[in-house]
Amino acid sequence: MKKILLVISIVTIGFSANAQSSEKNILSKNSIYFDTGIIPGVHAFVNYERSIYQGERVSWFGRAGFGYGGLLMAAGGFGGLGAVTMLTGKKNSHFELNAGIFSGKDSDVSNSFTYPLLDVGYRYQKPDGGFIFKAKLGILGVGIGLGYAF
Repeated sequence: MKKILLVISIVTIGFSANAQSSEKNILSKNSIYFDTGIIPGVHAFVNYERSIYQGERVSWFGRAGFGYGGLLMAAGGFGGLGAVTMLTGKKNSHFELNAGIFSGKDSDVSNSFTYPLLDVGYRYQKPDGGFIFKAKLGILGVGIGLGYAF
């Protein structure tokens, strides 16, 4: 009887450990959100993100958007952006890192301009989708974002 209980205990512990280690943090494949920010620049973008890779600890997304952006006392205007987003964390809270470029046409002198995008921040997003909240700090300023993941 003791041997049977020992075997059952070992098998149960093995399955429990395996179930915990294979848990993945699968997020929604698509998201649409609006983000805005100020100082040292100003921006207001509408963005679309699509999942590229989702692993156990890190997920990567491609990002495209359009809107207004620029730096104070420098070029600014309407344009488009392309970026890559990295998310870490499980469940609802995520560390976010964005890197890319914003390119547009200056609203004052009709010259083209390009700015690098680099943002770090926090994202609230449930794995199964729904409401998104973002808070970030980046080259174009301190900002927030609201959106929907699906």
